[in-house]
Amino acid sequence: PSPSVSQPSTSQTEEKASELPKPKKNRCFMCRKKVGLTGFVCRCGNLFCGLHRYSDKHNCPYDYKAEAAAKIRKENPVVVAEKIQRI
Repeated sequence: PSPSVSQPSTSQTEEKASELPKPKKNRCFMCRKKVGLTGFVCRCGNLFCGLHRYSDKHNCPYDYKAEAAAKIRKENPVVVAEKIQRI
């Protein structure tokens, strides 16, 4: 009779490695320059350096105009007064 020796499977160690989140890269999305603590996160979800932080400099797909219009509609509802009854 040969003793059965169970060896740890490599699939378990691979699963644990894939569960750990990878560290976020601190590089500009446009020019790939390292930004460190001075990076700017845009509403489109990307990180940019000081030169590309504005939406017109990095061709931002986020629709600022539609968001502003929705915010104005929400904060300023249309108020309709009741009709006045004449005597």
